Amino acid sequence: MLSVLTLLSNIRTSIRTFGYRTGCTVSVMLGCRMASCLSEAYAQAHPPPPIVQHPSAHPANYDFAPVEQLLRDSLQKSFDGGCALLLMQDGKVLYERGFGKMSVDSVIPIASGSKWLASALLMTFVDEGSLSLNDPIGKYLRYLYGTKATITIKQLFSHTSGFAGEIATMRDMKLTMKDAAYRISTERFAYPPGTSFAYGGASMQLGGRIIEIVGKKSFEELFQQRIAKPLGMVRTSFYGLGKTQNPLLGGGAQSSAREYSHFLQMLVNKGVWNGRRILSEFSVADMHLNHAGGLPVLRRLQSTSANLTLTSEYANYGLGVWRTSPTPVPSDDIIEVSSQGRFGFSPWIDVRRNVIGVLATYTPQHKMQATFKQMKKLLREIIPPVHLPPVQTASVPHSSGERKR
Repeated sequence: MLSVLTLLSNIRTSIRTFGYRTGCTVSVMLGCRMASCLSEAYAQAHPPPPIVQHPSAHPANYDFAPVEQLLRDSLQKSFDGGCALLLMQDGKVLYERGFGKMSVDSVIPIASGSKWLASALLMTFVDEGSLSLNDPIGKYLRYLYGTKATITIKQLFSHTSGFAGEIATMRDMKLTMKDAAYRISTERFAYPPGTSFAYGGASMQLGGRIIEIVGKKSFEELFQQRIAKPLGMVRTSFYGLGKTQNPLLGGGAQSSAREYSHFLQMLVNKGVWNGRRILSEFSVADMHLNHAGGLPVLRRLQSTSANLTLTSEYANYGLGVWRTSPTPVPSDDIIEVSSQGRFGFSPWIDVRRNVIGVLATYTPQHKMQATFKQMKKLLREIIPPVHLPPVQTASVPHSSGERKR
């Protein structure tokens, strides 16, 4: 290989020997050779990083054979069409495998897994100061008056608004979200606002309309712009039940185990994904506060799916997400957050183990729930706690709507 100094000397010689014009032509040719030399030298000194591939099996220190055997043995009795499991810890894949016709990249309706996503979109507006969780909804829905106008945005997303959890209008795909929100708002209260918890999606449609008013775009456009695209969730949308102007915030999204894990990893990273901030650290913490405040649960006003998920008669719920505390009585500390859907799609974060999990399936929740709980028990036995300090959520200074992103 010619040295750089030798090339520079040859350029000067060519100009003296052939004259300026011809010498310049030769110089350009030699200059290209010099650039090639420099490029080769740099490449030798800085080799490209190795290509990192996601492992398709578990690392040597974790034996997931019992989990795999359970899922294989349960395919016929517990899962319609199969299932897929994705586990991550510290940003690395611990395990990923599909069973039956399902893979971690299969896009399926995720039902109540939608609530977590919708709440994250809401928090982007809180971060930029466009609204506050404590704002009365009458500030945005000007047709409301009396007690209904005083319901807060926080109550809409924590199922404590006074409306029943399930109202048929919320699922009417022929309506716009504007019309659906208005019709839901005319329903009578099922209980006084802020006194009980009734899980469902009806009140969230009012919240979706407020998001559209503040964001000046459709809910789906705002979700794609602020959550899905920044997180690389290219096939995730709120059109899981079909394209509509009234997407169901509480259960209308579709996603895959892999794409939903991007969202969970962002939460574990305190709002950051691939170096880009999606939510503030305060918003992530605030989503997982017990905004339902331990209120009594009204089982008769919510779906069977919600009653399968409950672990207490007192609400332990954040914004679009279930909380699991170390004790039966809801507390500030949490050991897990999750948002399981009525079709079996089950995303969760094990706080004590710093583990992200997504079990993807399209199966009635009551059919797969026993196997899911048994699988979670096995995982807790296989993966030891990392002894992280308890999650302190009581002192998060939020809901003012005055922080900037």
